Amino acid sequence: MKTVSKNNNLFSLTIRSRQLGYSLIEVMIAAFLLSFAILGIAGLQVIGMKGTHQSLMKQQAVGVVQNIVERMRANNSSLSSYEFDSSTISCSGSTVDCSVSVCTTAQIASVDIHNIVCGYGGSPSTGGLKTTSAADSGILVNGSLKVECLPAGNCTAGDVKITVGWTERELGQETVTPDSLVLTTRIAQ
Repeated sequence: MKTVSKNNNLFSLTIRSRQLGYSLIEVMIAAFLLSFAILGIAGLQVIGMKGTHQSLMKQQAVGVVQNIVERMRANNSSLSSYEFDSSTISCSGSTVDCSVSVCTTAQIASVDIHNIVCGYGGSPSTGGLKTTSAADSGILVNGSLKVECLPAGNCTAGDVKITVGWTERELGQETVTPDSLVLTTRIAQ
């Protein structure tokens, strides 16, 4: 009987020694699966960052619209002076300094438009729709702003259409597409 139990002990020791620890193949499979999980998480991170950027662009566009509407309401006697397209505005020239001299309502509108499109103060100015220097990227990517009176060319009713445009990359796509925000409102006279 002792011989049989020794054989059983030897057999059980042999099986145990084969089952101790992980084999190289099991470790490689686990590392392979873990790397796929990490790649998936990294992909989600990129999509999340693109979504955050799109949200930022829309928030900036709403801020631009709010800014121009507030300025138009403050200077509502000169609404027709606010009718413009940012593609026609040059940021190279300077504007009248209304803090030093008395400005007409048309000059105030011109300063307002220049500040929104080109930015505020300093040399170079920053914070406008257009890129004015290497240090300034503009608040919207390829930003544009257009203010139109409704009906066209007639601001006496106080109805205006404001269009803010920009370009962005769509989620899941690598193409750049234009996007815009359009607001039609009445500026109290």
